[in-house]
Amino acid sequence: MFSLHEPTSSRTKKNKPNLPPGVFGIRALPYVSKLAKDPIGFFQLMQSKFGKSARFGLRQVTFHLITQPEDIKRVLQENNQNYHKGVFYKELGRILGKGLLNSEGEFWKKQRKLIQPSFHKQRISEFVEIMAQETEKTSENWKKVSSLDISKEMMRLTFAIVGRTLFRTEVESYATRIEHSLKIALELVTKRITRIFPFPFSWPTPENLKLKRALKDMHSVVDELIAERKKNPSNDLISMLLEVKDEETGETMSEAQVRDEAITLLLAGHETTANALSWGFYLLSKHPEICEKVREEANAVLGDKTPSLEDVQKLTYTRKVLDEVLRLYPPAWVIERTAMGPDQIGGYDVETGTNISICIFNIHRNPDFWENPDKFDPDRFDEERSANRPKYAYLPFGGGPRICIGNIFALTEATLILSMLVKNYKFQTEPNHPVVMEPLVTLRPKYGILLNIVST
Repeated sequence: MFSLHEPTSSRTKKNKPNLPPGVFGIRALPYVSKLAKDPIGFFQLMQSKFGKSARFGLRQVTFHLITQPEDIKRVLQENNQNYHKGVFYKELGRILGKGLLNSEGEFWKKQRKLIQPSFHKQRISEFVEIMAQETEKTSENWKKVSSLDISKEMMRLTFAIVGRTLFRTEVESYATRIEHSLKIALELVTKRITRIFPFPFSWPTPENLKLKRALKDMHSVVDELIAERKKNPSNDLISMLLEVKDEETGETMSEAQVRDEAITLLLAGHETTANALSWGFYLLSKHPEICEKVREEANAVLGDKTPSLEDVQKLTYTRKVLDEVLRLYPPAWVIERTAMGPDQIGGYDVETGTNISICIFNIHRNPDFWENPDKFDPDRFDEERSANRPKYAYLPFGGGPRICIGNIFALTEATLILSMLVKNYKFQTEPNHPVVMEPLVTLRPKYGILLNIVST
């Protein structure tokens, strides 16, 4: 985890004012367990101890934590070509391969261009009917129960939607397998990231073997979907990726690359949205007065008809609720980049190879940008109250050219699901069930979230 020897850059420039303060060497050891057990708390500690910029050492790499919107803008937008995905994403690459989230440079630009049409407004408009149908199925199933784990329910629902909208097939039979294998893979990859000296992935340790089995099972699920689409092409993303050709070379995408992109979209369109919705229902169960406003809007806008994209766009209060959920519990809670060349951020020198850390969770709760930052207050996203807020103080989908390609899809899906289910049910938390954040690759509820439900 932390380096045991101070890096050369720290020794030679130790007294220069343009290096942010931080911890290295033996002084870093007391923080080791904090980072492994509570990474969000670790970033909070670094910020409180060292201010707006802080350095720390991890596996002989210098990390630079930034917290100010102007500095974040520098990394993600103004000089984004100088910052590639960091060491965190190298481990995540074991799951995503060379998918859009993990690729870089010209290859990333090409892949982004190929995939972008799948998320145009016209395509999302076509998807809304499927989103509504799957949500209605869930609503019907809930009539049979009085309590449920909302996190499991949202995982199942969002996976069904991803399957039908992106792969044009019913994927319920695959849901349990891929949810299980993805959860194992995310947990084990996170452990590798936070260990002082992780064993090489080639070593046959129990954890490495378990991770490889999970990846193999996840790959087999997607390979089955790809094989089905090769036999029966359809108007879906898999078919498009299999058929699309590079404009310059005329080459088609390899099946391995199609699989990497599919897994990336499964993670982005399933895992993150499900977590956001889980936290959303949790917050609404704690704030019945806000939940009632969502219900009133749903009844007024949706009524008993099948929702359209235009209807979803009229759910303005529900969208503010969702924005506030994403502020308090951002599924992608941290961003990392590696400096490919020297730069200067916030008046401090950044050397080549420095890893830039952006803890979105803490930025979203920074009192410098948010009044009563821990309060659930959807009205803070009113136009008037948002007018003077720095753009990069709120970044649930990242920012700059690499902002999440599926952000409109995810917002449409989450707004629709939240509205339709709140319209039909009231929610109350199970008082004896612990609700604990688990910041893995995404911000999950560690023990799930048990809710009692009653039909409206």
